[in-house]
Amino acid sequence: MSEHKLLKFSFIFVFALFLAVFLLHYFSIISYENLFSILIAAIYTTVNFVIAVISIEYLEKKSPETALGNFMKGMLVRMVVLILLIIFSFKFLDIKQNSFIFSILIFYIYYLIIEIIFLLNRDI
Repeated sequence: MSEHKLLKFSFIFVFALFLAVFLLHYFSIISYENLFSILIAAIYTTVNFVIAVISIEYLEKKSPETALGNFMKGMLVRMVVLILLIIFSFKFLDIKQNSFIFSILIFYIYYLIIEIIFLLNRDI
């Protein structure tokens, strides 16, 4: 599977999950608070994934010796930013913490798998 097809598939899958969650809320299966928590978690992890893809594209132009070190530094920065966003959400947003943390975990693992496959296809 090419890189662009992989990215399209991953975003279509996440969009389908968004629609499923909205339908669950529409039919009153989940509450608005759960919907909001899942949506915020998905947005945070999607932005994290987009930054990862951009950094992979950027690192492809660098030498292989420095690419891995720079990628690891970028992963550290993305992780710290994600943790700060989670703390901000707990402090200032009215969210269901259980739904939020579980959604962050699911989306983060999903995007991490896609990121690994993306890296393996790129041969960086």
